[in-house]
Amino acid sequence: MSGYARRVIWFNRFVLAAVTFIMAMIALRNLSDPICAMVPLDIALTSPSAVTIVRVGFGGFPLGFALALFACLIATRRHLAGMCLVLAVAGAATVARVQGLLLDGATPYNVRLLRPEVAMVALSLLGIVLELRRRRGEPDRGRRRSAVLQPSASR
Repeated sequence: MSGYARRVIWFNRFVLAAVTFIMAMIALRNLSDPICAMVPLDIALTSPSAVTIVRVGFGGFPLGFALALFACLIATRRHLAGMCLVLAVAGAATVARVQGLLLDGATPYNVRLLRPEVAMVALSLLGIVLELRRRRGEPDRGRRRSAVLQPSASR
């Protein structure tokens, strides 16, 4: 495996691990104490149904996403799928946040969250491009190098 391929694999591992950790922390915060998790957002949960909805929507979904990303993280052949998942989810969240900023007005909280979402989109796009290049180039380079470095037995 070339140095380029190793760097791409480690870059994708880093991105997948970071997003997995972020989503797991969001999930744990909202699953363990949804009422306190909503206080900084100025959202009052006034019924048991509201608390459960927050547990599911803000806890269960991010946890499921984190588990899917973890599965992609541990198998190199799934890195591309994981990066596409990050792009899809972070991209959709970014579009929704920008829509909210335009329609509802900018708040410090939403502006602050836009930065990491845009970063996740950019890093996942970069990871997808690098992974596609790695997959396209690695087999050809590997065959040529092994043919040059290892003389055949018939010589």
